[in-house]
Amino acid sequence: MRRAAVNVDVDGLYLYDRIHGHQGGSGNAAGFDPATADATVWTKGVVRFLDLFDRTGIKGSFFVVAQDIANPDVQAVLKEVVAAGHEVGNHSLTHPYDLSRQSRAAIDEELAEARSRIEEFCGVQVSGFRAPGYVLSEDLLESVVATGHVYDSSRFPCPPYQAAKAAVIGAYALLGRPSGSIPEPPTVWLSGTEPEVQRLPSGRAALEFPIGVIPPLRMPLIGTSVIALGRAGQIALQPFVDRAPWINFECHAIDLTDHRADGIPAHLAVQPDQKVPLSKKWPLFVRLIERMKRTHTIATLADWTLQEFDRPRDDEPGD
Repeated sequence: MRRAAVNVDVDGLYLYDRIHGHQGGSGNAAGFDPATADATVWTKGVVRFLDLFDRTGIKGSFFVVAQDIANPDVQAVLKEVVAAGHEVGNHSLTHPYDLSRQSRAAIDEELAEARSRIEEFCGVQVSGFRAPGYVLSEDLLESVVATGHVYDSSRFPCPPYQAAKAAVIGAYALLGRPSGSIPEPPTVWLSGTEPEVQRLPSGRAALEFPIGVIPPLRMPLIGTSVIALGRAGQIALQPFVDRAPWINFECHAIDLTDHRADGIPAHLAVQPDQKVPLSKKWPLFVRLIERMKRTHTIATLADWTLQEFDRPRDDEPGD
């Protein structure tokens, strides 16, 4: 059985300011108030993903930065997400890009408080976590499990993406405008591409759902790449997507925003997803998901968790 999941990271515009080195973009900066921050990615992007999922008849997973729930506009849309039966996951409390490098105590606090706030507001159990910037560490994985999460979905084993990310970070450093983002170690670039249970030093088990790549070249299969490839590129790669045993199609809410019509700040036009109008992006997402429905079984990551832990494994003794 070929399996697939579709999920959305809901990163506020202030986080893109941090990526591109713009001052004042930090969610922890003095004077920053998540309750009044720009909520366009929610009121436009998330609302359109809800429409997309409804039209294509699937359930998705939305990874939420918990501090954003203080915003009334976010609250209204998040209620729609829950009411529609989609999964809500933990994307940390404040989205610190260097979370993997912080102390274990700080990581535990960030994850536990975020999970508590999301569960309290949504009234649903949070079982999954996605790391800011996809960057993991052993301490972070230990914390994911210790704070009550059942799975992580952060590993992105994609050399083209990781190389491009490192290049952009380096370029911003040379410009004297350091990015808030941090690069991944090369060991991640060629790590496993299918779901697996990892045994941690503590003895705990961490279930990992890697973000989607297209074998055999490990091309990225995320919202940004779908937009960049366009229809011709999507058609060319479709046979490889059709045969992939695991697809974790990861998007960002900003993917379904329209730079001009939605009033996205001009300085964020550098974002690849902002270079294409919504009228051209929308059909790409619809086509991909409709095609995936014919070749794969699509479920939320939380639903796949139950089946993944029940699968027999080569390293486990039989009855």
